[in-house]
Amino acid sequence: MADEVQVFYNHLIVGTATRVSAVRHVWAAVAAGLVLTMTGCGVPGQVPQRDALYRDGEQRYLAMATTMHTVLMGVHEGDWTVPTGGYGAVPIGCSLEGGGDLGYRFSYRREVTLPGMDGETMSAAAIAAFRDAGLKGEAAGYGKGDAAEWNLVAEDEALGRVVVTIVPGASRVEVSADTPCAPGNAGELSRMVTDDEARGSDALTWRSLPATEGPDSVPLFYFPVGSPVYFNEDGSPVEPKPVVTAPPKAPYGG
Repeated sequence: MADEVQVFYNHLIVGTATRVSAVRHVWAAVAAGLVLTMTGCGVPGQVPQRDALYRDGEQRYLAMATTMHTVLMGVHEGDWTVPTGGYGAVPIGCSLEGGGDLGYRFSYRREVTLPGMDGETMSAAAIAAFRDAGLKGEAAGYGKGDAAEWNLVAEDEALGRVVVTIVPGASRVEVSADTPCAPGNAGELSRMVTDDEARGSDALTWRSLPATEGPDSVPLFYFPVGSPVYFNEDGSPVEPKPVVTAPPKAPYGG
C-alpha cells in the first residue's frame, strides 16, 4: 500500500499548465484503488499499533479524502472553506461496535458560499457528484422559499456517513463525512499525524491544517514541524495561501 500512496503523490507533481486536470484525474483514480486496498489491510482481531496504525489511518483517510474531493469538485469546482477543526486528518476517539475497545475515526467538513445559487440545480449537481464518486445517496428537500433546504445523504461501508446540505436562502453548501470507528488508539495516531514528539511545547498544530480545499489541493496526512502555516495567530487565513505540491513523507508506516 505504501508504494501505491507514493505513486499517487508522485503523480501530483506535474507541469503547471496541466496540473489541475491531472490532479482531478489522480484524485478519482486513487479513491477507488485506496478503498479496495483498505478493505484488505490489517489482521482480524488485532489492534494496529505504531507503523501499522499509521498505515491503516493513512489508507482510511486518503480513501475518504479522495472520494470527498470528487464530491466537492462535482458540486462546485472552486475553493471551499475548511471550518475550524474540520480538515479531517487528525483522528477522533470513538467506541468500537459492542462498546468495548476504543478506536478512531475521521471527521471531515467543508463549506462554500455561493450567492444566487439555485437549490434544485445545486441538488442535481450533488447527485451527479455522488454518482461520480461511487456513492449511492438519497436526496430530500424541506421547506419553501428562504427556508428551503436540500439534503443528500449516503451511507458507505468504508467512508461512513456522507452528507451534502444545500441552503439557498443562506447561499451556503455544507459537505461532511464521518468515517466508521476503526480499531486503534486515536491519541497514538494523532501524535504521529501532528508530529507531537518533535513539537515539544508547540501547541499550534491547528495552524498547519489547510484552511481551504480547491481544484489544485492535495491530501495531507502528516504535519511535521516546519509545515506551511495556513492561519495567522488571530485565526484568520494566511494570504496568499500556501501551495503544497509534494506532501511530506512521514517516518512512520514503513
